[in-house]
Amino acid sequence: MPRTPEQHEAMRAATRERVRSAAVRLFARHGYAAVNMRRIAAEAGISTGSIYRHFATKEELFGDLVTAAAAGLRATAERFRDSDAPVESLREFTGEFLADLRGEGDFVDFFLLMHQAFTQGVSAGPEAPPAVRELVERNTELLRATVRLIGLGQEQGALRPGPPEELATCFFAVFDGLVTMRSALGEEGTVPTVSTVMGLLLKEGGDV
Repeated sequence: MPRTPEQHEAMRAATRERVRSAAVRLFARHGYAAVNMRRIAAEAGISTGSIYRHFATKEELFGDLVTAAAAGLRATAERFRDSDAPVESLREFTGEFLADLRGEGDFVDFFLLMHQAFTQGVSAGPEAPPAVRELVERNTELLRATVRLIGLGQEQGALRPGPPEELATCFFAVFDGLVTMRSALGEEGTVPTVSTVMGLLLKEGGDV
């Protein structure tokens, strides 16, 4: 019995996601330059010919991953900009991040890969690929939205005093460090609770 268009599209989407996951793992662990499409196809469990039906080049595949990351940063920045409840918004974001960090997916590899892309994008400046420049811009957008949210939380008397820019930088540095530890130690790396992370921002005696 032939597949319906819906079944065909679902299979195509599933295969595309396998390719993306395989690319994330290989790029993060071996470096972008050391990985080719044949190796990604083998990791994804499909033929080399099949992978080109989803992505024409390695550059296109990498760009797709970076674009997805940039979209996630933009969505979070919009959430922060629209929020008038700083503690709740920051706590929700922290909870989601820590849950992903504890998960069994490719979150750690994806985060590390995008961190590499961001660093290279900052260094390359206008010479960086468009998708990478977008990632850098969206990261800056999120940082600014976080600074604004922390400032609002200080005005409301819920967050500790101090330059909002410094507090925002330290807030995100915690996540960077946790991902690095998780990558190095695996499940032996301790993932803190939301209360522990939020304690870095909350005013002394505040509700964690």
